[in-house]
Amino acid sequence: MFQRLLCSLSVLSLSIAAAHAAEPVTLDTPRLSGIDNFRDIAGITTAYSTAHYGVMRSGVFYRSNALTPSTADLATLNGLGIKAIYDLRTPSEIAATPDTMITGAAYRNIDIIGSTTSGADITNISFHSAAEAVAMMEDTNRAFVSDAGMRGQFGQLFNELASVDAAQLFHCTAGKDRTGWTAAVLQSIAGVDEATIMANYLATNDYTAARVAATLKALPPGMAAVYEPLLGVQASYLQAGLDQVAAEYGSMDNYLKQGLALSQETIYVLRGKLVEYNSLPGQAGLIGNAAAGAELLRQLQSSELSGTYSAYNYYLQSAIDAGSLGGVESQVGGQVHADAASYLLRQNAMIEQATAPFASGSDLKVGQYRLWSTALAGYLGTDGSAHAESSNEHSQGLMLGITQRFNEQLSARGGFGYSKGSVGGAGGEADTDFTFLNLGARYGLTSLERGMFVDANASAGYVDYDSKRELGGGLGTAKGDTHGNLTGATVALGYRLPLSSVIVEPSLGFRVSHLDLQGFKEKGSELALDVDGIEQTRRSAVANLDVSFAPVTMGAWQLVPGVRVGYERALGNQQVDSEGQLLGLDIEQRAAFDNRDQFSGGVNLMANLGALSVGAEVGANGGGDSHGFNGGLKASYAF
Repeated sequence: MFQRLLCSLSVLSLSIAAAHAAEPVTLDTPRLSGIDNFRDIAGITTAYSTAHYGVMRSGVFYRSNALTPSTADLATLNGLGIKAIYDLRTPSEIAATPDTMITGAAYRNIDIIGSTTSGADITNISFHSAAEAVAMMEDTNRAFVSDAGMRGQFGQLFNELASVDAAQLFHCTAGKDRTGWTAAVLQSIAGVDEATIMANYLATNDYTAARVAATLKALPPGMAAVYEPLLGVQASYLQAGLDQVAAEYGSMDNYLKQGLALSQETIYVLRGKLVEYNSLPGQAGLIGNAAAGAELLRQLQSSELSGTYSAYNYYLQSAIDAGSLGGVESQVGGQVHADAASYLLRQNAMIEQATAPFASGSDLKVGQYRLWSTALAGYLGTDGSAHAESSNEHSQGLMLGITQRFNEQLSARGGFGYSKGSVGGAGGEADTDFTFLNLGARYGLTSLERGMFVDANASAGYVDYDSKRELGGGLGTAKGDTHGNLTGATVALGYRLPLSSVIVEPSLGFRVSHLDLQGFKEKGSELALDVDGIEQTRRSAVANLDVSFAPVTMGAWQLVPGVRVGYERALGNQQVDSEGQLLGLDIEQRAAFDNRDQFSGGVNLMANLGALSVGAEVGANGGGDSHGFNGGLKASYAF
């Protein structure tokens, strides 16, 4: 009986509303003349604030009464990008007032209180007083929570609202009870406070005031007094449903998961659609690479990954609940690419260290040459700083070469080598395979044995680059590979001074290294980056002091100990950066190695047996936040 009466009242009120349209009110969402309870659930005049520094997004979910638009209304609706309409009415309500379809929108009927509802039909009730009408409306809201059939229909509705990546609209006949409960649940998912949810619910009375007044005026006075509570809303209606949630489930979250059988993922998708967070957990206190990574994570809320069944959306919503980004802010930006570039730009120093014992040719006779090989291994760790996570570098290499003395003043050398590097930092690891050719020469102004000399060294090689980044937070692994070229040169001015028991050789020089690494696209994660090519030059002043002690005879062998001390100072901007893009957003990261000054020192020992020489060296280096060690084995034969 009541259901039929409700349909009749709705038809009557809609016709009266069409004849006596309410005065328009300035709203964020346009006020429609033929659909007076149409509005954006994000707010009335401004978007609602939510928990965790969020704000509701407009243009996502619209609520409404039955879709009976005027021509102007329909043009407005067609311009809102609505792609799905959910009609929550029974078949008889739909037959009485069919919807006018919005262009491009799919229609779906989810009958909340119809034949699919278990238990008694709560709308088939007769009453004779306003108090009974109020009680019935409160019971209806309780049934949204307690009735299994209704819960099943609401569960289906929310699942479908989560599945469409576009603006959507849901409505019933008057747009206040089934629609009002749906809007209240969505706003609760968004984190809107209860007072604001209630105020939004009660706004129906303002939106529909003219229609309700016209409807009551058209009824006999006695009937109008009884049925007036049915035409609007009261706080006790919604509160009854909310209290039922607390009584049966303890919380709205339990109602969603246990009562409506919504997965955590679906709840997070809905929240991602509903809310944009102005600041992420801990973001305000971050600086450097972590701050850039957190900002990228925040900006991705406006991307296609937000509000969908994506790993990013689940991660972000989990982080909001946990109050922590879980370290992903430091790993998402690709710092390891900057770390690897910085490492490669310092490889020319390693090459020069490998060739140093064979650089001068002063131990050779004119026309004589020496074949040599050297193997090096090293480690450098950077503790990190305010701008970057700590990093580490492991390297090992092998080089084969020849040095020849042409005359008293000139020697030259050439070598071919391979260096394998592994760079780790901020959850990533990059492997670099560097194959290179090295050429050098030394010219003594008087001779190679004594006095001032000029030493020149140049290298060029091919870099093969592979990277892997564990992003954390369930975001997977981003992998990438590319290649490039590394070149470098050093010119130094030195002085060779033989003394009674030592040979002292100080030098000062200038080194330049240039890296040209091609851009590439990572794969394997939603947050994989399009990494820009890295083209960077490092310039530095270098100073070295080599000391060779007098040979010590041990049987047939002669042992020659030595010491090498070095200093390098970067000139200009020593900072190394990497840049990438993700869904149109830029991210820049700095390398952990940020030292302008670097010191090194080591000891070496060569054992000579006629034309054969073998030896080893160990050393350490550091400066700023970096510290490391290195070692090498050497062998040569003079012809």
